[in-house]
Amino acid sequence: MKRIIKILSVLTASAITVLCPGISLCADETYVISADNSQYKYIDNGDGTIDIAINEYSSGVLSGNVVIPSSLDGKTVTGICKNGFSGQEKITSISIPESVTGINSLAFANCLELSSVSLPDGITSMGSMVFSSTKYEDNLLKSADTSYIVINDYILYMYYGKDTDIYIPDGIRVIAGSAFSYNGYSESDDFKIKTVTIPDSVEYIGADAFYGCDNLETLKMGTGVKEIGTNAFTCTSMTIYGYSGTYAQKYAQSHDFKFVLIIPNEDEYKYECEYSDNFKQYYFSTDKSFSKDGLKIYKRNYDGSREEITDWEFSSTPETLYKSAANK
Repeated sequence: MKRIIKILSVLTASAITVLCPGISLCADETYVISADNSQYKYIDNGDGTIDIAINEYSSGVLSGNVVIPSSLDGKTVTGICKNGFSGQEKITSISIPESVTGINSLAFANCLELSSVSLPDGITSMGSMVFSSTKYEDNLLKSADTSYIVINDYILYMYYGKDTDIYIPDGIRVIAGSAFSYNGYSESDDFKIKTVTIPDSVEYIGADAFYGCDNLETLKMGTGVKEIGTNAFTCTSMTIYGYSGTYAQKYAQSHDFKFVLIIPNEDEYKYECEYSDNFKQYYFSTDKSFSKDGLKIYKRNYDGSREEITDWEFSSTPETLYKSAANK
């Protein structure tokens, strides 16, 4: 609870409301009340896209199953506003259209009866505590089989473990805001995150993602990252390891972090193994040969690019290794 209060103190802003024909002001954002459906208001991004929110002054109240429209007033809905639907206690399910790519902080917070959310596969950014104090978030926590709370197999929503060495699962594309801040959602103060390894699949790291992780020493970043939000990393003594010319190197240089090349010289490379679920493991086996099924070998280059190596062979057999071990 202490950690959540700290995050809320950063995220929660006092709302100032001024009523004008078709316009409402909330903090420093200007909203337009939709002519198509006055239950909604939006922020016009000026490029034919909008971020949507509920119009709290509408005579109608959103309840039950809510389908967010993909367009309003001839503009495409691509984002959900910060606090956009927060506090709507009668909503039980939300369907978010394919057009939406970004969901801002606290968008559905305190929607106490919200238990079902349909998200598209094209979300490229997510803010902090989007579903806090909802049944949906409770269900995510209860059903998780690891410390990583993941939505739709690609959004890392929050971390609820106690590991000091963090390995972001491969396939994660989005790390939500505040996901690991203050060392994660665990109430324990007995551990501190020290290292983080981010795979090539990750493209977005949200604001405050590792805020307050003051013992973070090493960040290894893959080649996929395209955007890192404000104050995602606040430990000034942290060293970033990455590849030449990647976003990791540019981010380190622009934020005064020490940067170390994983492959230090342009003419050097390294090999990497990648295993899938059908990879066979051999324990005390007398098989005559190893199977290549489920195993891929890659050559990783100086700039982080990699290419699959197909012309390789095993240097031994399970039977030979088993006999050798047995004779020792």
